[in-house]
Amino acid sequence: MSSEKRSRQPWTPSFIHLRRLTDDTGLLEHALGRIPRRREGYTTDDNARALWAVTEWLSPERSPFVGEEDRRRLGELADIYLAFLLWTQKENGWFHNNVAYDRTLEEEDVSHDCQGRAVWSCADAWVRLGGARRDTAYVLLQQSLQTVGAIRSHRGQAFAMAACADLLAAHDAGTISLPGSWPEELTSHLYRLEGVLLRAFRHGSSDGWSWFEPAMTYSNGILPWAILRAFRRTGNPEALEVGLSSLASLRSAMGTDAGGYRPIGNEKWRTKEASCHWDQQPLEMFKLALAFEEAARAVGRAQDEEVSRLISVSASFSDEARGSSPAAHAPVLTKQPRPADELRRARDRCLDWFYGANDLQALMVDPEDGACFDGLQSNGPNVNCGAEATISFLMTQALCCPGTGSGSGADNCI
Repeated sequence: MSSEKRSRQPWTPSFIHLRRLTDDTGLLEHALGRIPRRREGYTTDDNARALWAVTEWLSPERSPFVGEEDRRRLGELADIYLAFLLWTQKENGWFHNNVAYDRTLEEEDVSHDCQGRAVWSCADAWVRLGGARRDTAYVLLQQSLQTVGAIRSHRGQAFAMAACADLLAAHDAGTISLPGSWPEELTSHLYRLEGVLLRAFRHGSSDGWSWFEPAMTYSNGILPWAILRAFRRTGNPEALEVGLSSLASLRSAMGTDAGGYRPIGNEKWRTKEASCHWDQQPLEMFKLALAFEEAARAVGRAQDEEVSRLISVSASFSDEARGSSPAAHAPVLTKQPRPADELRRARDRCLDWFYGANDLQALMVDPEDGACFDGLQSNGPNVNCGAEATISFLMTQALCCPGTGSGSGADNCI
């Protein structure tokens, strides 16, 4: 992918590669270069991610950037991803994750991460899609809500907690109508899961390490994102403080001396003692951008409710406060002007990583067809363009569109 292929604006999407990876069953997981690798089959994880991505781009605030023909095709993709989830959901509400190309279900243990991700995507689709697609998303969600109390992984819990917060906000806004005892049940889950993740942060943090777990592994930004999303519903000051503090810690861990970002490598992850630089995953940039955007919205709510003394943590992300090294990213206990703007500037630098603001100055995407390399290695990009990487790029584009965060949607749902 050469720099000559940068004719599109950074936030203007192309869905050619997403369509290339999607057949009439669902989204294929892997590719050799840009050609789908059918023998690798499908995952519910990726189809839930894809449903989230097309829902995001079909939302009204994205309409200036998506033409009528693309909107029609995105609707067709949403039908395929919803059908995949409808197929892989068991009668007990749990989703089967791994599916072979011949449509047989592969043997596996239950994936709690996958369950939480699917719950979130169905909730998001019920809130934001229209017509028959909304009806299908509701049925999927109705079945899966019975599993929320049994999700055990932190990332699965984070997705489920964010789904509860969004559903309650959309109900209050009149976008959806929660049936029967759903408001009480969702509220109970929301506060319970918020408590679980706050306790995990208190237990996992020690001198020089502010995180939920002993290591920063994958999809790290989802944890501060979910805590901050919960705060916008619960108003719990501790949730705001933990969300911003953990995001500041993640920003420090991923920061470079040049002011850009370096995804935590998935070869050996990052611990208090050491950090792995290579096999950098596009997913980490998407989840970091997601957390920055949610932090900007949470800070706005905090200011509105006069608890803005806690938002001083956001000074960690300002250009002026950064200094010359990631170690300079400690929270600053002085209120900064317009912290939401600083957070959104930090969000937009996540998109820059895809366009060459990375350790090797490598262009990680082809803007003309929306393909994204699977990872950045010490010898250059991994030239395979699979589902997770492509969706990560499309979602980061959506988050960084001009006007994002201006107040559209039910309680600014993302």
